Amino acid sequence: MFGTYERFNLVRGSFGRHASNTYIFEDYYKHGLLRLGNNFTGDSLNNTDFAFDIKLTVNGAPVKYSYFADEGSLVFSSHGARAEIALTSRNHFRIRGENCGVRLELRSASRFAGGNSARALRGVFAKPDGSGTEAEFGRFGKLFFKAISGNYVVNAQFDRNSNCYAYMTIDFVPDASTGEFDAAIHDYQDKLWPFGEYEEFDELVEDNREDYSAFSKIYRAPAAGYEEMTKYAIWTVWSHRTKAIGSFKQPHILFQNSWSCAAAPWQQSYNAMAMLGDPSEAWRQICLMFLYQDERTGRVPNMVTYSSPPMAGMQPAFQGFALDYLFRKLGDEFITPEEAARMYPKMAAWINYWITYRNAGRGDDVTVVLSPHESGWDDSSQYKDGFPAEDPNTMTFLILLMEAVAKLAAKIGKDEESQEWISRSRRLCKTLISEYWNGEKFVTKVKGKNVNDAQSLANFQPIILGKRLPQEIIDKIAATMTTDGEWLTEIGLATENVNSSLATYGISFICGRVVGPLNMIIAVGLQAAGKQKEAELVARRFCDQVKREGIILGYAPYNYYKRDGSKADQQIPPQPADGWPWSSWSANCFLTMVTGVIGQG
Repeated sequence: MFGTYERFNLVRGSFGRHASNTYIFEDYYKHGLLRLGNNFTGDSLNNTDFAFDIKLTVNGAPVKYSYFADEGSLVFSSHGARAEIALTSRNHFRIRGENCGVRLELRSASRFAGGNSARALRGVFAKPDGSGTEAEFGRFGKLFFKAISGNYVVNAQFDRNSNCYAYMTIDFVPDASTGEFDAAIHDYQDKLWPFGEYEEFDELVEDNREDYSAFSKIYRAPAAGYEEMTKYAIWTVWSHRTKAIGSFKQPHILFQNSWSCAAAPWQQSYNAMAMLGDPSEAWRQICLMFLYQDERTGRVPNMVTYSSPPMAGMQPAFQGFALDYLFRKLGDEFITPEEAARMYPKMAAWINYWITYRNAGRGDDVTVVLSPHESGWDDSSQYKDGFPAEDPNTMTFLILLMEAVAKLAAKIGKDEESQEWISRSRRLCKTLISEYWNGEKFVTKVKGKNVNDAQSLANFQPIILGKRLPQEIIDKIAATMTTDGEWLTEIGLATENVNSSLATYGISFICGRVVGPLNMIIAVGLQAAGKQKEAELVARRFCDQVKREGIILGYAPYNYYKRDGSKADQQIPPQPADGWPWSSWSANCFLTMVTGVIGQG
């Protein structure tokens, strides 16, 4: 899958495993050098103090190596010297070597580290019982080193002038008689988990493969031509899936492992949309963030990380759109009456939060957003005229969530409440069409005035209402989305009209770049509206770009600006922006399109 001589390497992606907090990546500035870190803190790899260089040693000296990684393990080798790392779901990972040693050297990525590359280290000591050595790294947790065969040597140097560690290495060395070693490294926050007997290394690798294979069954088979990239996409989601640990009450799917190591509420629902092979898991994903819902207000938090409680802020009520898609594909039988009873009050409270705390003050269910982040589109030109903004996108999500909540109410015998939710949904939909469609697109309103000059792709997002929209609106949006040279490019839909003066392809999210989430949303919306051919056109262009360039969140459509021919801004890697690291968010959008849109005509 990933490697020195493979189509994709680990410079943008990261090697991980379901339920492991450890990840491995290739250093952008020192190509060929692998580094190891963890996602306990959520620190990005370009500023973390906790990252180890992984060096292959022969006779104690580092040598250059090549590597190959797949779902089972990561192998790195050089001229007969071979080492292998396998992650586990049980708070440790294993390293073994043949005709070589392996050195882990702590090297901070922070520009503030100076000469103290090991400043994350707080102390290191050998266990009195001789079982191994423990190193403590403050908020990054602890590591416990244990030799199963062969040996290891820890070298740590403390700088008294700066009052922190300047240097730390752990050298795993082979047994003199066999030339081999096998070691376990445990990672944890407070105390060492009991580990019992270690399995054979080959059994561990096979267990990883079986775990990935079992997870793959959550997804349906992709459209022809996308099989190989689907394996990469499923692997990306699988390797970003946590277990119930730290602040995570259940397994979540992280946005990224090595950059933005957080679980966001709408991204859990994005993941759910692709899980057509396991509706119960899809439903669990949609319900996940309600575990952290504010019981007083009904707000669903902005995101959760391993080490932080649910964060302030919020994201749009995307759950209704995800459920609408699943209902079209699977029906609603996967939601039992018991589950409906559990989630009905929670989802109703989430709607009421928006209606209460983001009400536009008109006496109806029209809402506003107070920042672009509440819509999910952080730099959309829709919000160029400021806030509060009456946003048709967030209202569209509420319309669909009201319908979904009506289904839940009906499942538990609350027929009057179900009808009331349906009525509210239809009234809001009617208002959206009559007041926010300007004949060309849906527009945001600020202080009662239409933001007509915004040229964001998000202006067309209400297409997800499908056949609830009048046919003339459906036809207009479908024609606009499939006209080359406006939003449509060779690699998918640009998030800002390519002729717009605001379009930028540098460090931006949805102000020009071609990004997975909005391409998936538009494609699914076109399909829901009966425009399968147009939906496939959009989906294929984006997914073909993923096949060429990898599973990053967004791509620059051109290297120049069509408005004036000037050279386009470029992202200078590496950074956590959408154009650099692989992410589960882009992976799930790709999976939804290749399993649910393309080839479904």
